[in-house]
Amino acid sequence: MMEVFSRRIPASSSTLSEKDFPVMAPEQVQMLFRRRLSEICARFEDWQTPVQVCGVVGEVPVDRWRRREGTPLVDQRTGAAILLDISPSLLEGEGLHAGERVRVFGLVRAHLHQGQVVPRFEVLSIARDEKEEAARQSEAVMQTLRDLSPQRRVFPVQEGARMLLLGLGVGVERLRAVQQALGGFWTERTVTIQAIQEDVVSSAIQSLQALEQDIVFLVVAEDCLSALERAAFTKALLQCPAYRVLACDRGTDGGITTIVPHLVECFFSTPLEAAGYIRQQSGMVRLRQDEERAQQEELTALRASLAALTERPAEAGQRPLFLPLLVGLIVGAGIMLAVLGAFRFL
Repeated sequence: MMEVFSRRIPASSSTLSEKDFPVMAPEQVQMLFRRRLSEICARFEDWQTPVQVCGVVGEVPVDRWRRREGTPLVDQRTGAAILLDISPSLLEGEGLHAGERVRVFGLVRAHLHQGQVVPRFEVLSIARDEKEEAARQSEAVMQTLRDLSPQRRVFPVQEGARMLLLGLGVGVERLRAVQQALGGFWTERTVTIQAIQEDVVSSAIQSLQALEQDIVFLVVAEDCLSALERAAFTKALLQCPAYRVLACDRGTDGGITTIVPHLVECFFSTPLEAAGYIRQQSGMVRLRQDEERAQQEELTALRASLAALTERPAEAGQRPLFLPLLVGLIVGAGIMLAVLGAFRFL
């Protein structure tokens, strides 16, 4: 301020007497002072170097929620505050509330308020602090887990089962290589490939909600795993009716710290391991289906033989006990085949 006033005093003023200066009223002095303060505030407009500030959104009384009213950003340690050039109503629209820790990027400005120069912050961007955002997401996920406890699905055993091979952050060519590792049980007719590269979380949620297949095989890039730990994705994954297999397409050997692998039936550290598991399970299902089909064919043949015998005209007075005995043997053989088939899969 003294620098501003010094620029307005002529260098030759020391040679002038008091009579040479104009006489001013107190009101005129206040007006002069305010003009000089306004000039000081205007000089801050030339400072175009942005800064980043982290603090807590302060409380604003409801009766002061005006359109141009600033929002205080408070230092948690000292209680010092600066005014953000954004109204509380706009902050509410961004989902930010009083008491939350935020990170603000913007420009330092000066504002003349009730005859005093106070700092003001021109907001370029504002977001919830990373630590607080992580804590909020973690709490939301835990609440989702409380509301929707994980339920385990069984591997589909019906014929004509279909699969969605869903890649999150993984390209189509990589998914096709994974499909080849599934073996001959899964063909292009039964496998749908979908690769999501952008807006991974929202697109994955939409795919899970619209799922019609019996198995969902998720191949997730390592850098996308942490992004999936959100309440909306967790809810969609828990409510997914299909058998869920998750594989991490990893470039390193680091440990997995996300909760997502605990929400599915099976998790594997590589897509090839997951594909091998699905191939093995599919082979066991196919073997069981073939054996059940063979048993049904044998029972059908026995029933046909029994029907043919019952249709023959009985020979009067000859071997009256032969036909019931034969029927009992055929029925007993069918029961034994069914029991042996059941014990084979125990």
